[in-house]
Amino acid sequence: MRLSYFLNTEHPADSNLTTRLNEHLEQVQLARDAGFDGVFIGHHLSYEGAVWLPPLPTLARVAAVSGDMELGTCMLLAPLFHPVHLAEQGAMLDIITGGRFTLGVAPGWSRAESEILGLTHNRRFSRFRECVEIVQRLWQGESLSFAGQHFTLREQSLKLLPIRKPRPPMFFGGSVEAAIQRVATLANPDCGDSWVASSHVKNERIAIQARTYRDALDRQGKTTRSPMPVLRNIVVAPSRKQALKDAGPYLAASYQAFGQQGLFRDVIGNENDQFDLGRLTAGRVILGSPEEVADQLLTLQESLPYERLITRAQWMGMEQRLVLRSIDLLAERVLPALN
Repeated sequence: MRLSYFLNTEHPADSNLTTRLNEHLEQVQLARDAGFDGVFIGHHLSYEGAVWLPPLPTLARVAAVSGDMELGTCMLLAPLFHPVHLAEQGAMLDIITGGRFTLGVAPGWSRAESEILGLTHNRRFSRFRECVEIVQRLWQGESLSFAGQHFTLREQSLKLLPIRKPRPPMFFGGSVEAAIQRVATLANPDCGDSWVASSHVKNERIAIQARTYRDALDRQGKTTRSPMPVLRNIVVAPSRKQALKDAGPYLAASYQAFGQQGLFRDVIGNENDQFDLGRLTAGRVILGSPEEVADQLLTLQESLPYERLITRAQWMGMEQRLVLRSIDLLAERVLPALN
């Protein structure tokens, strides 16, 4: 099994970002030396008390210490970009990494992020489709004329082309059936494209969603099967009790922030409700000793055979020593039990 690391660059707004960036580089170096084969990074705009390091320039810096690891986004909010700009930046990252860049994209869910850029939130899906199509075609060297609802190009081509042929692979996010059907339309498994389940979807739902994706590919005659990655929240500690004690406050704060955006209300409840961390993390966070984490991953693999595990081990404000401990234990004691 391939093991990759999700670099969570969300930090409190008053953070020393030079320090935070250096901590991320330390995480990448530890993951590299421990045998992780890739680094992926998420994306949000910085607002309302949190700052996110922009994914593409951050990956360019990470490339200097990542060795031969694959680098990618998981997920970048494509509707917030002009596709020509995105195609050019992605091509440059593919050159920097020697052909080891993967562009993971999603439409996004936050109305505030659309409004910050003056975009109509309810039109993000059509903007997303157009952006993806243009990037894919430009990467393959087309001189493209395009007249869409959002973008117009006249004989536009890229002079800066990616190394990987016919183009770099793309990952797609989506956690409801309509989104998964859309991914099947946009993905080309022959290029290594794949759907990736949200890290916040419960384990038992992932297998159902994966079948939805594969059935949709079959209906479109896309018979090639590229490896399907799984993105999971994972906390590894000497014991489950220690994992809950160390990570609990950060997980609670993260999901309560989601609750303020109207997400996970079924388990977070209203502002005055008692917060049930155990109920929230069940099926969403793989947590415990190395042996317990390995058992949970093996159980997941029985229902959803996967070849790449992308592991998120950090939440906003989490101490660096706890993140490094999870990376180390994953590589030394969890991964050997899975292979």
